[in-house]
Amino acid sequence: MSTQATADPSPHERRRRRVQRAVASAVATVLALAVSLVLVPGPESESAPKFNVRCDELIEGIEGIADLADLPGGGLDDAYTETIDDYEYDNPAEKLRPRQEPTTAELDALTGSYEDYTPGTEDHMLRRWKVYEGDYAWDRWRNTYIPAVSNDYRGDGYHRNVAKRLKLGGADWMCEDSKLWEEQGLDSKRRYDSVNRKLKIAYELKSGDSPLKLEQLRADKALRAKGWRVVYIFSKEPRPGQVRLLQQYGIEHSNLRSTAVPRTSSPPGSTAMDPRCATSARPSTLACRTTAGPAKQVANGSGRNAAEAREGQRIRNDLGQDSRRPGFGARRPGGIDWRSLELRYVTDDPGNDDYGYAFSADELPDDGEADPGFGGEAALDLSSDALFTWLALDPSQFWVNLNPDTPETVIDEQFATTDAGRVLLQADLEFKRTIADGMNPETELGKTFWDSLERTEDGVICYDWYRFWVDPKPATVRQDDGELYILDAPLRAQIEPVEVDWEMPGEDVCAGAPEDVVERNNQRIVDTYAPYLEEAVNTDPVYADLRRVYTARVASEWIKERDAERPGAFHDVIGTSDVSAWPARTPWDPQEVYDQYLERLQTPLYRYEYEHGDMEYWLEITGGVEFPDAPRDPVDAEAFERDHPRLPGTVRSARTEAASLPVEAQGEVGTLAEGAESTAWLGGGIAQEDEPGPDPTDPPDPDPTDPPAPRPTDPPQSSEPSDPPSAGDDDGTGGSPGQDDGAGRAEQRPEPPQADPPRSEQAPLPGALADTGIGNAWLLPAAVALVLLGLALVGVRRRWFPRS
Repeated sequence: MSTQATADPSPHERRRRRVQRAVASAVATVLALAVSLVLVPGPESESAPKFNVRCDELIEGIEGIADLADLPGGGLDDAYTETIDDYEYDNPAEKLRPRQEPTTAELDALTGSYEDYTPGTEDHMLRRWKVYEGDYAWDRWRNTYIPAVSNDYRGDGYHRNVAKRLKLGGADWMCEDSKLWEEQGLDSKRRYDSVNRKLKIAYELKSGDSPLKLEQLRADKALRAKGWRVVYIFSKEPRPGQVRLLQQYGIEHSNLRSTAVPRTSSPPGSTAMDPRCATSARPSTLACRTTAGPAKQVANGSGRNAAEAREGQRIRNDLGQDSRRPGFGARRPGGIDWRSLELRYVTDDPGNDDYGYAFSADELPDDGEADPGFGGEAALDLSSDALFTWLALDPSQFWVNLNPDTPETVIDEQFATTDAGRVLLQADLEFKRTIADGMNPETELGKTFWDSLERTEDGVICYDWYRFWVDPKPATVRQDDGELYILDAPLRAQIEPVEVDWEMPGEDVCAGAPEDVVERNNQRIVDTYAPYLEEAVNTDPVYADLRRVYTARVASEWIKERDAERPGAFHDVIGTSDVSAWPARTPWDPQEVYDQYLERLQTPLYRYEYEHGDMEYWLEITGGVEFPDAPRDPVDAEAFERDHPRLPGTVRSARTEAASLPVEAQGEVGTLAEGAESTAWLGGGIAQEDEPGPDPTDPPDPDPTDPPAPRPTDPPQSSEPSDPPSAGDDDGTGGSPGQDDGAGRAEQRPEPPQADPPRSEQAPLPGALADTGIGNAWLLPAAVALVLLGLALVGVRRRWFPRS
């Protein structure tokens, strides 16, 4: 037996092997760490939502524990109402308004699903846009997205507010509870905002602006059958239809009224209701007082036609699925009957350098789910343009007249360039149709009228030409301390006989009729049709535009009177006789309206059969519309407080958040459409962009692991400039005017130099993995490959570098 001696390695060889083993160990350690980072989620950021947490651990500032008798669903009656503090919230998506449409290369470079990102971040928005399939162009889609994703931020603020007010402290109160439904065996997976298992009370928080979900109501009903109290707590009074639905399912509700004040809000691109703002028609060096608020935001999101309204509704419903708080959506534009929009409140206080306004509009009973309302942009623009027209021109110009004897005095030449002038003249022509329809003997009213008239000895019915015109009745208003509430602004219809030289076709069979018979028949026309026409101009939807421009006329007269004492926001507009900044948005020609009138005069409308034969009926009406003044009938403080106790608070809230009043609490304000049960209030005011807001409450900490937003990879694409868009093409606030053609995605335009895109500041959704740059579908294969590679490296190290 022999032995073989092995020479010891040299010192240099030992150092080389130690270095190799150290490198191999380091590589294996790094790979193992990478695997653990992929497979094991990191610690949850404070900004990420937390579920099934004690309320007093989740929400700072809860002091004490409320007694059962002080809790909704405990001792308080159903529908208990209280006003609690307003609260502020941030919608981080507001900073995304300047974001240009992403290039194709940017979209192609995006990895992962929008579901892995918090709504309101650029990462979420771009991925949502990438999978969007619809007709909205980028600007319109983006400006629909931004308010639609504010649910969580509005809802979180209200939850904090309610928890503090109700004192939901102690170990028994759990917030963001997602386990109760499974514990109780409910069919629908759902989350309750606050739950007390000892008291068997579950709270669901709602804004009152979003529809109730039937699947949740069914689950709530099943929970009640197990002995639980389910209470919906509303930040705004629920609409009558919502109350009926809650009663149908046996669900209690309480109202803790609180206004959500957005801390970050960009002023809209629209110049509606902006004092001293010029349009593209008239560049101005005057300072522009930009306003912002729900009136512009909601109106601009309503869509310009039924198809756009339905698509906007679909987008909002789709985005609502991304939210933890779908019941805290912003006001849905489709739930408003925009035909009824009228200016009902103005404040102009030079002492505080403040100016504000509020509009009222009927709410659709079903919240517009099946048939959403549209046309908010056009209604708002018409009211605003009319206000500036009334302020700029002299009252002596506010008339229109259709008379065959005076074709040269149809409308004032300057007034004819505005939409206010168009509305008045077209309404005048419509009056002729209305009275002719009312006199049709085939209608009940018409037959009764014709049968009541006196005949001559020859059996002929005779009466004079008559003049019908519309002018204002005194508006019922409350004016005090720089505020004007327009409670009612009725119009009056007047009729009187008039001499006309123009001769209608055919024989004048009444040339020798007794004057007393003619006069009595004239009076019968006045008595029968003045009330009929007055009701039409004050209630018929066909005259909605006329009523809209007239309420603006009432506001303008009050503004001018105040400005004469203390110059305010509109001082540079009043009396300028210049309306070039507010041209008619609808092309029209006064001569065409007059020609239509003459055609009607020469065309028999119908025949009326009577005892001695029959008679052709012709239109024999002249008249017009006159708004030379806007009389007001002030209401004293006592009567205003008695009849409209909730109106001031509603108007204040409407400046920052859309508000609502049921009909019974509304009083005689506005024109309620048939079937309307409640009224929306939408306001706005001077946008204080440069003033710092108050310190935020419970601010979330940014997540340092949040990935940066994707940078553009495509060079800007140029295109030929297109025609300037019509006002209101951009449905939201800010953005890039002119890119939206209203039908599809707009072509790319050169982008101006801009700062780097903002980084996402919100953490991924709960349970989402830390961003690794690897798509979700590749996480598991990538992890397995890294594990195998690490094991292979360990084997190689042992084979190549065995221990001596």
